[in-house]
Parts: sequence; structure tokens; C-alpha cells
Amino acid sequence: MGTYRQFQTSARHEQEGIELDLGEAGIFRIARAGGANKRYQKRLEALLKPYRRAIQTETMSNEKAQELLAQVYAETVILGWDNVTGPDDEPLEFNVENCTKLLIDLPDLFRTIRETAENAALYRETILEEDAGNSETSSSTS
Repeated sequence: MGTYRQFQTSARHEQEGIELDLGEAGIFRIARAGGANKRYQKRLEALLKPYRRAIQTETMSNEKAQELLAQVYAETVILGWDNVTGPDDEPLEFNVENCTKLLIDLPDLFRTIRETAENAALYRETILEEDAGNSETSSSTS
């Protein structure tokens, strides 16, 4: 496999997202945190700008950093969800406020989503082509 085939990512999928199926926890549509998702970097820079001094002097609390990152993810990385429920087990509407709260309240979920969004391999053309081929094969044999 050549260099480009091995490392080239899909700009479309980096922006429009891939599906992260977490079983009973729900299905999340996740854009890439970086790459062709320029909205992510721009929003991150804009939100962090007022905190530049605190970041440089390492005086920003971890809680504040997590809150800001959760907001950036809710606005630019998590594009939607299905079958996500709130603490009362009722369906949770997807919006920036609910998404930010969910990420802050459930740090292990946030870590899973961050790992997915930062994993360039999941947005590579060859992986996406293989997945599409497997879906077509399984749907045509059903």
C-alpha cells in the first residue's frame, strides 16, 4: 500500500463526521478534532484567547479547561446523536447546551469521544472504503 493510500484522510468525513456506536449509550456523529475540520481549531482558539495568560502561567484549573474543551466539542465535533438519554433515562435532545453538560457530567464518555475524534486513522480513505465495502456486502447478503 502506497504512502498516500495509507495516510490520506477524507476531508468530507473529517467535516461531516463518522458514526460512533456506543451500544446502549447511543450513537454519536463525530467530526475530526483537527484535520479538515477547520471550525474546531478556530473555535478552540477563540474560546481560549481570553485565558491565554492563565494557560501560559499554568494557572487555569483543570475543571475550566475541561469545560472549555467540552464546549468546543459540542459546537464543532459532535454533530448529532441518536438514542442518547439523560439521567432520568428520557431521550436527550441534541443541542450545544445538552451536549456540553453531557461531556462534563460523563468524563469517561468525553474521553471516548475525544479518542475517536483525534484518531486520524478512523478518517482515512482506505478504512472508510473498507467499511463501506463491508456494509454493502452485509446489506446485500441480508
